[in-house]
Amino acid sequence: MTVHHELAAGQVVAGLSLADLDAVVDGLLAGVAALSGSQASARLADVSRSAAKLSAYRVALVAKIQASQVWRDNDPNATPASFLRGELALDHSEAKADLRAAESCERFPELAQACRDGRVARDKMDAILRVGLRTTQRERALPRFLNIFIDLAASAPMSALRKALDLWADQIDPITTATDENAAHQRRELHVVQLGDGVKLDGFFGKTQGMHIMAALNGALDKQWRDTTAKTGSSGNGNSEVSGDGSVVQVQRVAGSTARQRADAFIDAIITPILAHNLLPTAGGAPATICVTIPLERLQNPHQGADPEGVAASITSGTLRLGSATLRATNGPGDTIISTHTATELSCDATVQRVVLSPAGKPLDIGRKTRVIPEHIRTALIIRDDGCIFPGCEKPPAWTHSHHIHHWSQGGPTSLNNLALLCPRHHHKIHTNNIPITLSADGKPQVHTQHRTPDRK
Repeated sequence: MTVHHELAAGQVVAGLSLADLDAVVDGLLAGVAALSGSQASARLADVSRSAAKLSAYRVALVAKIQASQVWRDNDPNATPASFLRGELALDHSEAKADLRAAESCERFPELAQACRDGRVARDKMDAILRVGLRTTQRERALPRFLNIFIDLAASAPMSALRKALDLWADQIDPITTATDENAAHQRRELHVVQLGDGVKLDGFFGKTQGMHIMAALNGALDKQWRDTTAKTGSSGNGNSEVSGDGSVVQVQRVAGSTARQRADAFIDAIITPILAHNLLPTAGGAPATICVTIPLERLQNPHQGADPEGVAASITSGTLRLGSATLRATNGPGDTIISTHTATELSCDATVQRVVLSPAGKPLDIGRKTRVIPEHIRTALIIRDDGCIFPGCEKPPAWTHSHHIHHWSQGGPTSLNNLALLCPRHHHKIHTNNIPITLSADGKPQVHTQHRTPDRK
């Protein structure tokens, strides 16, 4: 490779330009395909060291920029941070991190040398400085511990370094730990956003409230895991835990679960029991729950579209909302349009009330509430099906809905030979994909999954 001694901008680094460095990287990228797995693994460690050294070069450049005050040339009111933000399109926090690292090179030469040697990556250097220089008390203590943190950064992952730094900061400077906790608690928030296709939760909680959430989710996931292993007798994947009788059971934790598993556990083991046992305040004497409103003809003919003339007339009369299924919370604002398939799914096992409306939407008659699935039939279902009947599913009875094979709204009876247990996910799939279920000669329900796309976990 030819070494260029001059760049267009005239920059030379010990006879090797940054253009040469780009050429080397391009050559390395081109050669990746020819490497074996073991060769790639060995090369990766070298790349990590080289990246740390290149970050040290970046920090040295920032230090030079700051010392030269070139940032004042075009704007007398500029600052080093604003200059870096403009030149490199950095966020304010990124620019401040660059400046903090540059200012610390002379102050902590052992840390700067560790970066130049490729022992400490830039992100770990930033972590040490961010925590260590946070307060005057920590700043005074940092030099005594710096070599310990450098060795830890060189040999341990970032998570271990952060943990050690947090513990050190708490014991060196306990007042700031308490102040930070209080500040985090004051930032607590929970956003509930109703989107077109569902509801999105986005929140932040301090450590104490956050650990309450972790404990609840861990318990919900544990129950989900224990119920499944009790039904199948298999240990599956999870974490071993010794129970009270000395036996080893498998449990599922938040850290080892998927987003879908956490969502299911949150609804099935936390929200649903709260609503089912009326553990929330009533609203106007009625328990907190969800309510589906749907025209009888839509429930009876879920696949049939409405007459366009009738839809036009409903728009004119202001009664268009009466023709669709809606879902609402009984104890507050928030309603949404749902498909007839979803309304049919929810009405499989629910309390049903007949309300007769006039063409203008005025209630004319209100019937008594009736429960679709009586308790004694639900008990018989549990004995017969012993959990979700969908092929390959292992959800226990406590996690299932009672599904009408021939739907109740279309004349299907609420009897044992017209019902089957399905977990919420497969109950939804059965309705959405119109998957048929029949009873075998021995009275057991069978799901016909032919010509379906593979079920996704």
